[in-house]
Amino acid sequence: MLRIPASAAPLTHRRPGRAALRRSVAATVLGVLLALPALSPDATAQTRGPDKKPVQTQTAAKPFPPPAEKPGAKAAGPALQLGLFPRESDAWLAWETLQRRQPELTKGLNAAVSRLDGKTEAGGMVLRATLAEGIDAQRLCRRIVGAGFGCLIIDTPPATTAKGDPAKRETAAPAAAAAAVPTAPPVAPAPAAPVTVAAAPPSAPVAPVAQTAVTAPAPVAAMSAVSALAPIGSAAAAPAVPPPLSAANAVAPVDGLVIYTEEDARTMADIEQHSRRKGRLRSVMPNARLDVMPATLKLENWNLCALTFDDGPHRTVTRQVLDVLNKEGVRATYFPVGKIAQNYGDLIRDFVAGGHEIGNHSLTHSDLRAMDAEGQRYEIAETNRILRSFGANPVLFRPPYGRYSNEMLNVAREERMGSVLWTVDTRDWKVRDADKIVQHIKTAGGTGNVFLMHSTYPTTALALPRVIAELRAKGCEFVTLSEWLERLQTLALPKIVNAGMPTPSPMPVSATANLTAVVPASVTRN
Repeated sequence: MLRIPASAAPLTHRRPGRAALRRSVAATVLGVLLALPALSPDATAQTRGPDKKPVQTQTAAKPFPPPAEKPGAKAAGPALQLGLFPRESDAWLAWETLQRRQPELTKGLNAAVSRLDGKTEAGGMVLRATLAEGIDAQRLCRRIVGAGFGCLIIDTPPATTAKGDPAKRETAAPAAAAAAVPTAPPVAPAPAAPVTVAAAPPSAPVAPVAQTAVTAPAPVAAMSAVSALAPIGSAAAAPAVPPPLSAANAVAPVDGLVIYTEEDARTMADIEQHSRRKGRLRSVMPNARLDVMPATLKLENWNLCALTFDDGPHRTVTRQVLDVLNKEGVRATYFPVGKIAQNYGDLIRDFVAGGHEIGNHSLTHSDLRAMDAEGQRYEIAETNRILRSFGANPVLFRPPYGRYSNEMLNVAREERMGSVLWTVDTRDWKVRDADKIVQHIKTAGGTGNVFLMHSTYPTTALALPRVIAELRAKGCEFVTLSEWLERLQTLALPKIVNAGMPTPSPMPVSATANLTAVVPASVTRN
């Protein structure tokens, strides 16, 4: 029989409930430990409210996971497309940047990233955001564009269960967003005025990138990882409208292949001739307020070259042109005909994904001077609608045949477009001979020019690798036309020299050591 020492007996009698309390606590702890394995991570995540942050289950390759969504939830109306990107991580970086810089604009938005082609990440990624109920999509998109980011209003179907590998699928929202990518321009059953989202002021052809894309009026590099400008304006949400009377009978050329007449040849020759007597900026932008003269370009060692391609898309040749540009690592600007481009959405997307710029070359490649202002506006605005539905961001307008009027320039400006021409015509539309095209580049194609080519002639695609090689040998640095204009405008702006600053001198320091002259405050204009 176990005996309790006499010394311990009084203590037990003084605190009779202490042992029972210890046994109760031990039993409770043991019960909790035994119950823990029954709780899975998924069960824990399901206890979170919809307004709380989701559990991060992504790998290191996906540092920016999307917000949690309930599978099968319905989108509250239209959605916003915030840019196109080469990688998923770039898209989430852009979203994080927008959240950090403009937190008030991202309230009520639920972002998702999906594959542009619905197959692989190599085809590009698209960042979209669904809106909470009660948010004005058009007003919000305007504010996002005003903040320097890309924004595109799109229609979003109800979300469905995601297919494919569950480990690589975030939520049902990306699958629904991928289904919203249009393969052809939408047609509304009833006419309505197109919705237009305000872009950057027309005084500068390029907003501050992307997207863009885009970018780019995007101040963040990630926002313009795919395109120099991020997409702006409305696309799928803007229905097609019937043309006005002056544009109703306009017909686009088959395959975008324009047949140029002798009168067209004279017009295009005059443009090139006049460019030799003007400054470089006004040669390309007829309504530019400032200009840059050849002496300034020589002093600045100006060597930027812009390859531009008009017309098309042609069913085979335009793809060949794109392949050559991508292989050579040259970014160019492409001006397609809107009514032809609506049948080649994949090609337009591929241009954007390759970092090239898409411009506006009218809807039917008609002589717009024969139309009234409403007809001209329709040709420009409808082309923008089509191109934006494929993720492009046209901010430059090149009038067909290079023919324009002051009225047309004003209409383009009202549509937030900068009107542009060229300085060197390769005459590929005339000679149709690869060797002659290359020879013309050797004799007339200096550095710092904007070159006119066409995406519809097999001889152009054949000559293009040699054209690029010749221009590189002359010292050309290839950029898009928007970048060319933006950087040229910085040379055209007035230069201010502060009082008391020494005069810059190209001479060696040893030859100017004894010079003490200073330049008074002045403003010089190139």
